[in-house]
Amino acid sequence: MKIGILTFHSQTNYGGVLQAFATQTALEAMGHEAVVLNRWMDPTNRTLTGGYPSYRLKQWIVWGIKLLSGLGVGRQRRRYVRTQRFLENNLLRTPCHFYRWEEFQGQTLGVDGLVVGSDQVWNVASWNMPEVYLLEGAPKGIPAIAYAASFGMRALPKEKLDLYRRGFQRFSAISVREVEGVKLVEEGGAQATHVLDPTQLVSAQTWIEKLHLQTEQQPTLVCYFLAQATEAVRKNLEAFARKHHCKVLVFSDPKLKAMPKSLKALLAHGRKLLSEACTPIQHCWGQGPREFVQAFAQATYVLSDSFHALMFSSIFNKNVRILRPQEEYRRAMFARIEEFERYASAPIISDSVGEALISFEHDTPVTFDEVALEEQREASRTWLKSALEQMTSK
Repeated sequence: MKIGILTFHSQTNYGGVLQAFATQTALEAMGHEAVVLNRWMDPTNRTLTGGYPSYRLKQWIVWGIKLLSGLGVGRQRRRYVRTQRFLENNLLRTPCHFYRWEEFQGQTLGVDGLVVGSDQVWNVASWNMPEVYLLEGAPKGIPAIAYAASFGMRALPKEKLDLYRRGFQRFSAISVREVEGVKLVEEGGAQATHVLDPTQLVSAQTWIEKLHLQTEQQPTLVCYFLAQATEAVRKNLEAFARKHHCKVLVFSDPKLKAMPKSLKALLAHGRKLLSEACTPIQHCWGQGPREFVQAFAQATYVLSDSFHALMFSSIFNKNVRILRPQEEYRRAMFARIEEFERYASAPIISDSVGEALISFEHDTPVTFDEVALEEQREASRTWLKSALEQMTSK
């Protein structure tokens, strides 16, 4: 059976790309042909390509100066290129792309059914466009299920309640990534089952074989920060690295810096670049999805504020600490991490980087209950198999 996957793949976020790859891998392991519907997250696909300056010569000159001046352009461009290369080498995508379902009028998707999810496909944030992932306006007659779909919200917006109710009725079976998501689906008049994120359906050995990873553990602290500012905790990380004779790999989104407007600012920028080169901290802003997973496979410690950092820490059984979010937006998404903590041998949530680093030094290393996790993985696989059978039998 040919299954179409509708998710957040066309972007540079590591979790979004890797959960798409995991969904495809899991479906293929069940004997299906899996193809990712090439849905762009913006009309020009800048979330994946990054775009370039316009045709104006002045903009290209400024862009080139920034590229040569260590202002983040080079790192950002490498991140885009490596992500595109990962998708080309590891994801089977439809040859045609779309942004809104209206673009498919009069066309066929060329699949026997759809699997929608995971990630926050049903979040109301404007860039998410939940109506696309609720199949509002999608071609009729194609059966669909939702696997590990996520809301990233505590409640359904009242003004969108009819949209969610219509959308849920489009699926023959629904599963969600968080327990609180079950209640939100029920609020929308449907039933849902709690399952694991698709990254959990792929074993550590399969990740290693598929992505050709090295597994020799190295004395490394891997940090993946989505909200935590690295500069604010640089001294803490450097002190930890020197004390434990380990290197620190920092993954985060590349930040573009403004052009220095004076000689003094330019010299300060140069000194900063030099100081960064002389520390045990290695910034991995330009690394792609494969390098991201590689870092987790070889890490000793993991410190992050990311859900998928927790997923890969558990897959490779790493000593991990997750930072409690301070922003309201991220607090609304934190239930997924609190729920998963039950598989860890000790508390993994810390209120600050300093607290987490002290915990690494003084507490027993965290491990994960592989037996309990494997039971839940098998239950999630069983649900997916059953839902696909029901979908195609109707």
